[in-house]
Amino acid sequence: MLREVEKHPDSAFTFGDPQWGTIDLETLVAAAQRQLRFVLTCALAGLVLGLVYLWAEVPLYESTARILIDKNQPSVVTKLTESGSSAQLDPMMLSQVELLRSDRIGLKVVDSLGLATDRSFLSAPYSLLDSLTGWVARWPFIGSSEASGAPVKSSAAQGSDSRWQAFGILAENITVERVGDSYILQVQFRSPSAEMAQKIASKYAEIYISDQVGAKDESIIRARSALAEELETVRKRSVDAELAIHRFRTDNTLTKETLVTLRQLELEASSLKSQYEQVLQQYQASLQNLSMALTEARTISEAATPSSPSSPNSSLTLAFCVVLAGMIGAGVGGIREYRERFFRTTAQVRDELGLQTLGMIPLLDGKPIRRDKHDRAAGEPSFIEVGNSAFSWVEQHPRSEFAEAMRTVKVAADVELPRKSTKVLGIVSCLPGEGKSLVAANLAIVLAMQRCKTLLIDADIHNPGLSPMLANGWERGLANLLAGEFNARDLLAHQSLPLRFLPGVNQSQQKLANTVQPIEKMGDFLLKVGPMFNYVVVDLPPLAPVADVRSFVQHLDGLVLVVEWGVTARTFVREILNNNPILADKCIGVLLNKVDFKRIKRYQKFGSAEFYSERYSQYYQT
Repeated sequence: MLREVEKHPDSAFTFGDPQWGTIDLETLVAAAQRQLRFVLTCALAGLVLGLVYLWAEVPLYESTARILIDKNQPSVVTKLTESGSSAQLDPMMLSQVELLRSDRIGLKVVDSLGLATDRSFLSAPYSLLDSLTGWVARWPFIGSSEASGAPVKSSAAQGSDSRWQAFGILAENITVERVGDSYILQVQFRSPSAEMAQKIASKYAEIYISDQVGAKDESIIRARSALAEELETVRKRSVDAELAIHRFRTDNTLTKETLVTLRQLELEASSLKSQYEQVLQQYQASLQNLSMALTEARTISEAATPSSPSSPNSSLTLAFCVVLAGMIGAGVGGIREYRERFFRTTAQVRDELGLQTLGMIPLLDGKPIRRDKHDRAAGEPSFIEVGNSAFSWVEQHPRSEFAEAMRTVKVAADVELPRKSTKVLGIVSCLPGEGKSLVAANLAIVLAMQRCKTLLIDADIHNPGLSPMLANGWERGLANLLAGEFNARDLLAHQSLPLRFLPGVNQSQQKLANTVQPIEKMGDFLLKVGPMFNYVVVDLPPLAPVADVRSFVQHLDGLVLVVEWGVTARTFVREILNNNPILADKCIGVLLNKVDFKRIKRYQKFGSAEFYSERYSQYYQT
């Protein structure tokens, strides 16, 4: 059974356990270092996407004109200021802002510049989306062949009339705002053309000022017309009074009674004359005050032709893309770190399985070896023919890390099985492709290199991995043994080492192997040939797909579990061993295979075995 071990957290936080409720800075920093390259890659990808966006996006130029709304008389401003100018001037300034945005001014700009008939203005793209839409619209089976750019924008309120289409473009790209609390209005227009932006901004200011002058003239004309009518009425009454006095004097003899009447007429005429003069003065003063109350507008900053686009902002766009992509990378990196549930260090093997790590094997760069097929004469010995250099790596590199790991397996087997004259070792993995066959071949070679008589058996009936690499076109082997047709000549010999190899079942022998009972036959065979060898290394099928190992484990003295580094989940391996206590009891250790020694530094902790791994390099030769 697996021994109970103290559990340690795999991430910076472990929820639900107060003991691990604190932050492990060392683990957190290690996790950040592991994901740093991924985050930087995401940030670089964001930078590239930002550059692509800047290259594809439509540059917009912005031209600005400033208009001063002034007063004729400082006294008017002073009075307004004393009576609370902000409350009275703000609505007036906001009214001017809305006037500049209105269709009254916009349509005059359209007519003045002839924008309703300017196809380059109507079809100019203002964004990347407009460019893509215009590009699609040019396809013969989608859009009109007349389209030369982005689709013409339209005003929802006025239909498809080109005059209102042009105004719709102006309304979307014009910006009018008050500068602070001043009497200055700022008019900005954006356009893909720098010249067009300058023309439209200038024309807006020009037409606004002209409109203000026209409005003032109309007000003055209306005031003068009303004044003339009023004065004419008073003048007629005054003239009528003078005529009445003249007729009275002509028609009447002056007596005491007539003098009283004449005096009354003169007083009435004098009153009307005074009234006329008073009304004239009042209306003149009123006209003067009205003239002072009207705003006077003038351009204080002419719209200039921009030399560079105002948008997109290259620095801001790139910074945003890099930061956003980096944040996404950090988030995904956090998820990757949280999902990190694989074997990376010897401490994880100890904590999860309660087993010792016998060695860490690097990913080997094996090369195919050409083998010439030939027919052997009767009685000629059969030799092992290696088809890939990785399967005899320890023979070519006896001082490599791989060879040292194989020697560690031998030492562990000798310590665990001191009384066994013949040690039967099974090499097994939980999943296919973890490298158990490679380990079995090299372990057998290391044992033979130490002059130990060794037998290597390819016992993976379903998917033999050793035989294709060590037996060139084999025809006999384990299938014949299981069928009771074993011949000593079925064992392939090494040309210089005390090593024999029993090939597995080839495709033509699958039916034969399925009709026999492999357990008893293999057990009998091991009892028969056991005294002839010091070690028997058996390459077994993986534990998860088939049950062969569970039925054969009784014939094994020990098991070596091969786990692929960074691929096989820790929980998966532990569950398999917990569900098969006999396998767990016979397991003498674990080999971590296909280790990336450059990446393993990211998982090391101070004082761990991996922390000092670089110091071991002087003892190894690859």
